[in-house]
Amino acid sequence: MKKKIWTVAVTFILVIISALCISGTVISQEKGKSRVEENYYHQIEREYVKAMRTYLADAGYKNSGVTMTYVLAEDGSRQYTVTIHHKKITALGEQQKQQLKQNCQKVDYPVEDCIFYHEFLEADL
Repeated sequence: MKKKIWTVAVTFILVIISALCISGTVISQEKGKSRVEENYYHQIEREYVKAMRTYLADAGYKNSGVTMTYVLAEDGSRQYTVTIHHKKITALGEQQKQQLKQNCQKVDYPVEDCIFYHEFLEADL
């Protein structure tokens, strides 16, 4: 009787250890996947900022300050805020600023499920 109890106990412990090892492997693979995904997004975000600076330079706002931040939703979608700063933009009227924002929305971003907000940093002159 003691041998059966001992055998059941050892089997139970081995099953628990195996389950923990398997779950650890799965968690490790998920972390690796998210790291690769973050590197991918980081690269395309840099390219987007570069494209935005090029567009602004072509529109007459050379050396514009462009920053890009995001909020990551639980479903994995991203909401970006692109902040643009240039002395000439600060001097524009509201209608011209709105037109420039609409034009900035046309700069291509390769991921479909992202939302973009463009804003201009207003500096006191």
